[in-house]
Amino acid sequence: MMHLSSPFHTHECSGSCVGTAAGLTAHLFWGFAVLFWPLLSGLSPISIMAHRMIWTVAFLGLVLLARGHMHDVKAALQNRRTLLSLFAAALLLGSNWSIYLFAVTTGQIVESSLGYFITPLLNVLMGRMLLGEKLSRPQAVSLLLAFLGVTASIVAYGRIPWIGLILAFTFAVYGYVQKTLRMDAAPSLFVQALMLMPAAMLWLGLTEEGFGIVGYGPLRPVLLICTIAFTGLPLLLFGYAARHVTLATIGILQYVSPSISFILAITVLGESMKPSDMISFPVIWLALAIYTWDALRHLRSFKEKA
Repeated sequence: MMHLSSPFHTHECSGSCVGTAAGLTAHLFWGFAVLFWPLLSGLSPISIMAHRMIWTVAFLGLVLLARGHMHDVKAALQNRRTLLSLFAAALLLGSNWSIYLFAVTTGQIVESSLGYFITPLLNVLMGRMLLGEKLSRPQAVSLLLAFLGVTASIVAYGRIPWIGLILAFTFAVYGYVQKTLRMDAAPSLFVQALMLMPAAMLWLGLTEEGFGIVGYGPLRPVLLICTIAFTGLPLLLFGYAARHVTLATIGILQYVSPSISFILAITVLGESMKPSDMISFPVIWLALAIYTWDALRHLRSFKEKA
C-alpha cells in the first residue's frame, strides 16, 4: 500500500493523480463560495477575512493534532528562511482573500472571475521565469492573447480592472511560494494563518462589537464556523495539489472556480457583463482553450512515454 503525506491514501492513484483530485475539489468549493459569502453581508470584507483566519487556525490545529504533525510546525518556526517564505505566503493569502471578499460583497464577481481566469496563464509565465519550465509555442500564444484581452478591457471600459489583476497576481505568486515550500500543506497553512491571527483578532476587537457575533442571532456563529468549508479545507487541498502536480496542471484546475463563479454571477446573482467584458472574456477564454489543449497534449505524450 502506498503511503502519501496527505489526508488521502490510495492503492491505484499516484501522488499526481491524488493531487489533481485534491486541486479540483478545492476549486469546486471556491467556485460555489460566491453563494455563501453574501450570507455574512452584515460584516465588512476584512472582518469576514479575519474570521476566516481564526477558524482556519482552529480547524488546521485540530487536523495537525489528530495526525501528530505539530512537530512540523515547531521545525518551521525554528527555521528563519522557512518563516520568511511562510510570512510572504501569509501576506499574499490575506491580500487575496480581502480583495476577493470586497469584490463578492460589492457585486463585482464577474471582474474577480476575470482575475482568476488570468491566474493560470501567470502560472505558466512564472514557471518559465522562476522554475525554468519550458514555454511551448501554444503557451506563448496563450499569454499574448491574455495580454490582449486585458488590454482590450482597459481600452473599452476606460479603467484598469485592478480587482482582477490583483487577484491574479497574488494567487499566482501564492501558488508559486506554496510549490517551493518544503512543508506539507497542513502545517504550512496553519503557520500562515497563525501569523495573521493577531491582526485578525485586533481588527475584530476594535471594529466589530462582540466580534461580529452578538446581536445577529444564533445562525451567525454557525455561518462563521462554516467558513472552514470555503477556507481551511480547500486551502489544505490546494496546498497538497501545489506540491504534487506541475504548475501547468495547477493552471488548468485554476479556472474551474472562476468558471463556476462567473456562471453563478450572471445566472443566479443578477450581475451583468459590461461592454468591456464582451471583448476581454472571449479573448481570454480562447487563450485558456489553447493553453489547455497544449497542456493535455503534453500530459498525454508524457503518459505514452512512461
